[in-house]
Amino acid sequence: MKNVPFHGAAGRGLTLAFLWLNGTALAEKPAPRPEKPGVCSLEVCSDGARLHMLLGELAEPGAPPVLTHQISPDAGATWSAPVQVNAGAPKPHGLHRGSDARLAARGDHVVVAWTGAGTDAWGSGPISVVASRDSGRTWVQGANPADDGMTDGHNFLALGADQAGGFHLAWLDKRDGDRGLRYASSADGGLLWTGNVTPAPKTCECCWNAIAPLSGGRMAILFRDRSPRDMRVVTSTPGGQGWMDPVSVGDFKWQFNACPHVGGALVTRSTPAGEQLHAAVWTGAPGAAGLYHLRSEDAGRSWSAPHKMNVPLAWHPAMAVDATGRIAVAWDTMAASAPETWAVLSADGGVHWGAPVRLSVPETPAAHPRIVAAGKGFRVFWTEEKLPAPAVWKSVVFPGE
Repeated sequence: MKNVPFHGAAGRGLTLAFLWLNGTALAEKPAPRPEKPGVCSLEVCSDGARLHMLLGELAEPGAPPVLTHQISPDAGATWSAPVQVNAGAPKPHGLHRGSDARLAARGDHVVVAWTGAGTDAWGSGPISVVASRDSGRTWVQGANPADDGMTDGHNFLALGADQAGGFHLAWLDKRDGDRGLRYASSADGGLLWTGNVTPAPKTCECCWNAIAPLSGGRMAILFRDRSPRDMRVVTSTPGGQGWMDPVSVGDFKWQFNACPHVGGALVTRSTPAGEQLHAAVWTGAPGAAGLYHLRSEDAGRSWSAPHKMNVPLAWHPAMAVDATGRIAVAWDTMAASAPETWAVLSADGGVHWGAPVRLSVPETPAAHPRIVAAGKGFRVFWTEEKLPAPAVWKSVVFPGE
């Protein structure tokens, strides 16, 4: 297979992944990712009426990343003073959009997780966790969720909280000699974690994962498979004692000998008829490339036909559901000049969709959106980087007020 990247600036990541998989000198001694000042990591979540935001920032190239937590009581209009969460903890390694530190909250408990430095070819290593029991005012370090004792990369974390206050973490590591999906949970607010299980032993190498709670204490994890490079969902059995076989989410049969570094989004939606799972997935399959929405009525065992989002070059999806059951999907575009952030809304569970709306300013690179239910609608976040200025975060209400 020829080493041909996708079009646009984002394609450079695909070229690097291909070289890594084929064991070239670049893979053995990869060049470090250029560090730029400003926001390098962004995560948001909602917990009832409050929004939580986690920012990773670099004061200058080479400086250690600083992770700060803030709370908004008014749907993102105002925010509390930032509190550093990683003081005294191992510093984050390789934070960048697409490999962000993760955040989850339930009540007064807030948990943050990231990948630290280690011994793999890219310099990444174990997972670090910090937890707060007072809504983010103070923080303590939790145990390493990974129980393999290895110091190479544990990457592409997905962190979530269930209604009962349990916290759930999924990630990729190579403990069995191949990149696989691992899972652990915490019942004490992120301080101690269960023994690890492997819901999928072989996955794509560097696509981020998504996690969503289901009723009955079950969890669903969305990940990218190795062959084909389609997205799959794996769900735990009732009681969380085992895992079902992974199910394809959009059977595109995309055969591609590289990692596209594009994950998906996964949310749960409650209806009078029962519980739904909704996923947003991207594929580069010839003749079908694009971003799609799919719905499952049976806890991920089967999925609807893919619905393609009607914006060229859309990828990097995020998704949220509000209290009325409306679904919003946000994404950015792999435009060669400047990626744009877009969003679209469905009021009937994804059966019909409104017109996509561009949220970012034209010709200003806007990447890797996050979206949460907030107030009477949603709030979409993203980062902008217009050199030589430092990268910053932006947010807007969607649909517009």
